[in-house]
Amino acid sequence: MFKKNRDYLLYLGVAVVFMLSFATVYGLFGKGMALYKPLVASGETKTLKPTITAETIIKKEIRYLCGDRVSTRIPTASDLIGLEFASLIQKYPPEKGWAIDDSVRNNLLLVYSEKRVCPYHQDFRHLGVSDGNLAVYEGLLGYNEKVLLREDIAILELPLELQTDLNTAMDYNNQSPDNQSRLKAMYEFETEGQLNSVLENFDEFKD
Repeated sequence: MFKKNRDYLLYLGVAVVFMLSFATVYGLFGKGMALYKPLVASGETKTLKPTITAETIIKKEIRYLCGDRVSTRIPTASDLIGLEFASLIQKYPPEKGWAIDDSVRNNLLLVYSEKRVCPYHQDFRHLGVSDGNLAVYEGLLGYNEKVLLREDIAILELPLELQTDLNTAMDYNNQSPDNQSRLKAMYEFETEGQLNSVLENFDEFKD
């Protein structure tokens, strides 16, 4: 009887050591774990928020409405080391367009959402529809936020094929890749010269 109890305690001890070792290794080398991860204690969910250390990798990313992104590495300077998450939120507040992505272990991605197209695509133009008329929009196809010019040309006065294309261009993001490529080639322009050359073809439809 004593031997059985001793063997049972031995097996139990080995099992406990194995579980503790596994937990330690996973905690040190586990990937894809959030830096600020939920912690359940005493039936309540809290948030474990370690401070920033010299080993924390911090990047800032600017995201534009045209889809472009500009990412830069932020050195972990002395004024950031030891900074707590609450203080980080104060430096990069959500109400001013910031979001903090901590989905990768020991990494922080500070994302700022610009409410405009990037400087490069700001000079692009594309054709579309506005208030039933042919219109020139700022930026790439798919970005229909800023009308630069509304022509005195009613869409319903255009040939049916052009009507269909221009209405489809207004729904560019939901088109197939092949159709997007076709629309880009016909209705998106990198320069004012290219745009004006195409607009001349619409002069015959002006009221």
